[in-house]
Amino acid sequence: MVEMEHKIRIVFLGSGMFAVPVLEGLRQSGELDVVHVITQPDKPAGRKNVLTPTPVGKWCDAHGIACERVASVNDPVFLSRLRGVMPDMLVVVSFGQLLKEELLSLPKLGCLNVHASLLPRYRGASPVASAVLNGEKRTGVSFMRMDKGLDTGPVYETFPLEIAPGTTAAALEQELAQAAGRRIAGCVLRIADGSLRPVPQNNAEATLSRKIRKAHGSIVWEESAEQIARKIRAFQPWPSAIFTFPHQGRNFLVKILSGQTVPFPAPAAPGRILAIAPDGITVACGTDALRIERVIPEGKKEMGAADFARGFRLEPGMEFSGGPGAAPPKTQG
Repeated sequence: MVEMEHKIRIVFLGSGMFAVPVLEGLRQSGELDVVHVITQPDKPAGRKNVLTPTPVGKWCDAHGIACERVASVNDPVFLSRLRGVMPDMLVVVSFGQLLKEELLSLPKLGCLNVHASLLPRYRGASPVASAVLNGEKRTGVSFMRMDKGLDTGPVYETFPLEIAPGTTAAALEQELAQAAGRRIAGCVLRIADGSLRPVPQNNAEATLSRKIRKAHGSIVWEESAEQIARKIRAFQPWPSAIFTFPHQGRNFLVKILSGQTVPFPAPAAPGRILAIAPDGITVACGTDALRIERVIPEGKKEMGAADFARGFRLEPGMEFSGGPGAAPPKTQG
């Protein structure tokens, strides 16, 4: 047990939206002192490449909280300054940089990572999207003592969460973040007083979640309707589930925001429009069919699928193609 004669001094490293409720939870505790907040540097975003802060940076700016943008937390100059802060613990959440051993060994209570899965399942960069994409019924939050591996450190505690049917990755991430924010202060205090000790992970049960890339959102109509519906929910808000169809001499991109699996035992060419109704466009898939409910056509605003069909003069029997790079364009017919 480490005897603390002062409030526990926390240095917080976070960037993504998942980190914001955790930072709030730390700051609301009267027994913890968040002495420094670090995030990734602002980056160009959007068509105009406007310099944009991370969600943590934006939240700190809005609340008048000092937040240092650091390109590399392993830089010797930064490490020297951090030693002067004398942190008792580093709390790392959705940060986006690997911490090397010199930094990991700096705080006396170690480095605590908050990870959005039940470790050792879904180690890596996209645990929430991967859980939705794989149709998991349950996930959770893990509080882990960091080591030099990728989410391989011993785990202090986990908190499971049921995944409701139809939940998107964005909604699930917010649920998990709020759960982590409610529990983070208690976890840190119990680590400090020695009542909470980490348990090594069972590496034999480990799975890895890959980094999401833009191409992963491309729809492949030959997949099952269930798999495509999961992809729609998993890849919100980015990179989105995207298909194409020939329009005005080129392949037109369409993002699907919501869709439902529809039983369809009769075989039909994957991507073929089976029906158009007020509740959506039904499209044949490798197994069953997908009813597309809401979309964002290229260059347009969000709209109902029926409005999309009417505006682009779609008819049953026409065929959609897969997303960019998923498959060669199909002809109408």
